[in-house]
Amino acid sequence: MLITLDTTRADALGCFGGKPGITPRLDAFARECIAYDEAATTAPLTLPAHASMLTGLYPPRHGVRDNLLTAVPPEALTLAELARDSGCATAAFVSASVLERPWGLAQGFDVYDEPGALRPGPLSHVDERSSPETVGKARAWLRGRDRTRPFFLWVHVYDAHSPYRPDARFLAQAGGDAYRGEIAEADDSIGKLLDELRADPSWGRTTVLVAADHGESLGEHGEPTHSILCYRACLRVPFLVRHPDGWRAGEHSQETVSVVDAFPTLGAALGLVSPAGIDGIDLDHHAVGDDRGAYFESYAGYLNHGWSPIVGWIDRRGKYVDGGAPEYYAFGTDPAESNDLAGSGGVDLARYRARIAEVAAGTTLPIAGSTVPEDARRAQAGRLGYAAAGDASKAPPKPLEPTGLPLARDRMSELAAYYAAVDRANAGDLAGSIADLQTIVETNPGNVAALDMMGALLIRLGRWGEARAALERMLAKGPDRVTTRTNLGRCCENAGDLAQALVHYRRALELKPGAPDQAGDVARVTALLR
Repeated sequence: MLITLDTTRADALGCFGGKPGITPRLDAFARECIAYDEAATTAPLTLPAHASMLTGLYPPRHGVRDNLLTAVPPEALTLAELARDSGCATAAFVSASVLERPWGLAQGFDVYDEPGALRPGPLSHVDERSSPETVGKARAWLRGRDRTRPFFLWVHVYDAHSPYRPDARFLAQAGGDAYRGEIAEADDSIGKLLDELRADPSWGRTTVLVAADHGESLGEHGEPTHSILCYRACLRVPFLVRHPDGWRAGEHSQETVSVVDAFPTLGAALGLVSPAGIDGIDLDHHAVGDDRGAYFESYAGYLNHGWSPIVGWIDRRGKYVDGGAPEYYAFGTDPAESNDLAGSGGVDLARYRARIAEVAAGTTLPIAGSTVPEDARRAQAGRLGYAAAGDASKAPPKPLEPTGLPLARDRMSELAAYYAAVDRANAGDLAGSIADLQTIVETNPGNVAALDMMGALLIRLGRWGEARAALERMLAKGPDRVTTRTNLGRCCENAGDLAQALVHYRRALELKPGAPDQAGDVARVTALLR
């Protein structure tokens, strides 16, 4: 069983140094597990990180660099496919629309249960359901499954993602800390899931891996939440493995592991042979060599705001980060990452760059939608305000490739202004938010996330012509996302330009294959044109 905790810092759990009493169920479970204290994500973004867990590949190789931009390609071999082909029952229960079926992670699952259409939430968020609801469905599946078959079950909880709105009981349990209150609720739900499995006859044969997809900055290094920077608050994740024979139970390991290791580790526990050439390593009764390192990246600043992408490599010596300029932080002695040693002359930075270059040179999977003609590959947008406006049509710069763009770490005031505009819109001041976003774009014309949000807000105000102009400006800069195409289609449809509306709707459906909303738009306008 794979349990993934969205947006969960390692130090939010008591078993990884957090305040006691907030996560009692996971803290107790950790005593049955090996806890990897220095586990890293591959990207501080939900879809890319989960794609790495389920394919065993780093983001440059599976091609998913941001949320709501590119689907995991069908050419990918997922852990669920490997398990199903070997005779396992496979099921997934996910809690957020960022992981819904069209984004490609349903490959190989007999059951893929996702949130349905929910009431609209804040502009900066995606549809989600609570961990009690998701876990309740997973528990029912466990009880009703075919017990003659082994199983692979993935359960994803999204509670800790902003905005933080925990139940009053869990807020009190976390001492008034809303973020940790969300984690307390997730902990309670996961405890019930573990109780269900513990009462099952299969418990004595079941390996359980619990990991977060990424952490949360909470203002550290100037980042309010996550997605842009790759400092410890977002990169380090809780990572627990429960082996049914008790191997290394209760131990805390300093070995370098990555979320990419979930695929080969759970595959080995199922008795499966992982394909050659994956990036993850098998942790099932295997120690990790001292020379092991792991790749990580964030292309969110590049794809959304016109800043330089960030790539890096972490190992037992330290962490190298390159977001247009090198940074290096020593392992174990600088948890706040406040002492950059890159310019000290005492670190072999070339060795880290060489490891990153090896990843960049590796075999990659095809990118979904890459067969679409170039003149049809322009703007797509993710969920409104959820910083996700990247370019699926053009290959992003390779890791370490110079871009000449601003350093993301120097642009946190611009990010704060963007989030403030989101908050202003959520408070109902759409016109004020549009004005704030226009100021951002005037200062940085490459901030396509601001352009995208402007277009969507202008539609809400019925200012269709202005919305179309803003979205076409975004289109000209290269981003190609589903909601941008959908919103442009609506602008064209409102103007009576049905032929152009159909072009945008068809492209939206290509970018999000099988999505019912996009399929409905295509069908409706096709019928009107007959």
